[in-house]
Amino acid sequence: MHPAASSLAVARLLLLRLRLRQTTHLGRRPSTTTAAARNLRPFTTSALDTARSAMEKSRQQLYAQWSQAELISRILELERPMEITRHIALKIAYLGANYGGFEYHANNTFSTPTVEEQIFKALLKARLVPNSGLPGEEETVLGWPGDDAVSYSKCGRTDKGVSAFGQVIGVRVRSNRPLPKPTAAASPALTPPTGDTVLDDGFGTHLQDQSDDDSDPGFDDAKDELIYPQILNRLLPPDIRVLAWCPTPPPGFSARFFCEERRYRYFFTNPPIAPGTAKDGAEMLDIDAMRTAAKLFVGDHDFRNFCKLDASKQISRFDRVIKHADIRAVDPLPPTFSTASPSSSSSSSLSSTPSPTNSCPKLYYLELHGSAFLWHQVRHMVAILFLIGQGLESPSLVSTLLDATTHPCKPTYEMADDRALVLWDCIYPANTLTWIYAGTAWKDGRDDLVDAVWSLWHRARIDELLSAGLLGLIANAAPPSLPIHTRSPVSQPLVVGGCAPVYRGRYVPVLDRPRMERVEVINNRYVEKKGDWAENRNRRVEARKAKASVREEEEERRGGGADVYVME
Repeated sequence: MHPAASSLAVARLLLLRLRLRQTTHLGRRPSTTTAAARNLRPFTTSALDTARSAMEKSRQQLYAQWSQAELISRILELERPMEITRHIALKIAYLGANYGGFEYHANNTFSTPTVEEQIFKALLKARLVPNSGLPGEEETVLGWPGDDAVSYSKCGRTDKGVSAFGQVIGVRVRSNRPLPKPTAAASPALTPPTGDTVLDDGFGTHLQDQSDDDSDPGFDDAKDELIYPQILNRLLPPDIRVLAWCPTPPPGFSARFFCEERRYRYFFTNPPIAPGTAKDGAEMLDIDAMRTAAKLFVGDHDFRNFCKLDASKQISRFDRVIKHADIRAVDPLPPTFSTASPSSSSSSSLSSTPSPTNSCPKLYYLELHGSAFLWHQVRHMVAILFLIGQGLESPSLVSTLLDATTHPCKPTYEMADDRALVLWDCIYPANTLTWIYAGTAWKDGRDDLVDAVWSLWHRARIDELLSAGLLGLIANAAPPSLPIHTRSPVSQPLVVGGCAPVYRGRYVPVLDRPRMERVEVINNRYVEKKGDWAENRNRRVEARKAKASVREEEEERRGGGADVYVME
């Protein structure tokens, strides 16, 4: 084969590979006319494969007529980074039992991934954000380009096992908005030979920069934009769901710093432990005492005795504002479906029916509203409320521990379990975020979002019924003939919100327990050992900048004057 023909064939093949790779996982919304004509559900695997096959054949016919110079120019154009982007907000819900918390850590010590890792991978796999450029890591968490590169922010950082129903993130993603009109100074676009059809490849031809303020009167975000929730939900695990997206967050939006209130709920049963395990049959929690104590949290207080100290953060102020605290009852029965569409309102379309029986343990939850929370603050607050509910402490203990002047050193006590804690909602100033909800019913009446969450609920509901039947069988069985070995009467079971009580021997009042060192002492010891956190952060930033500069120089040196492309 002639060398020129060989180079031309290689260029054409490389161009086809680039375009096919860019269309993968995009899942663009087809037009109403096309979807109706084909009578297909959008985003089915067969539909995408058929579309890709037809598109590839069309491109082969089109590119076969291009010259080598035109093909190389087109390849260079397709290698440009994505520029048609917009900054959006996403509302996310997840069940945290299977994850090591929300935030991604490079040195994750948990055997399970974090929720953020799954979100990063979904964004990369859908080609909604650029990757870091590491070979072979385009769709892994190592391919994440960095928070600054995509203006990424998150409202809260839930811990291992903690769930969220209203988590909010901000991120800059690829957009389907029309390209801005070319100016007179813009370079002319490369076009195929006369008479051929121009193909709409998916990501847009001749990428140009577009700000978030650019808009087209004929472009409808709800109908014409990429449907981000459905794209991501098809790539995320079923216990992580994107509920809605906001197309117009305010300029400079930060999901963390724009949030004015975070709302948590901690669920528990009453009785919280199996009957017969506590001394004198005292298994029931005193809900009124817990409610009285919870209201003492309301206000601006120093919560150093209600959190886990993190010396690496060098926190010296522990003032936080609690706007609302209360104990509420909840009905545990399955939800009933209303006729309202979940996309038509921000309120849930699921409601609970009254309980027909009081034979089951009653469900309650602690409801907390606050501007911000310290590390493990809610779980420490719940732990003290459980001690008060068991009658082991007085409600006045809350006021005593909030007095940091008299009690500057935190007593040692066990915090509540993580599984029952939920970041229920994140509240932003009025008219800041306008949500477009993800629920979409297909022609057969199915809703993919409801179907995915229904499967999770159904499995848990069946497990509940089976375990309840086994518990009832054992609890109502005839007394065994063999003697039962009981625990020592001095071993007090303590409620921590988990599946079973913990036993720590004879109960010692909280104020009589050993105290931790002062916060100042703990922080100073960390600085002496590890150095100041701010200085360490600045050194890391400078090191990253220097490394990036060296990498750019190497790329320029390798690419300087090169006009030959070699395909591996």
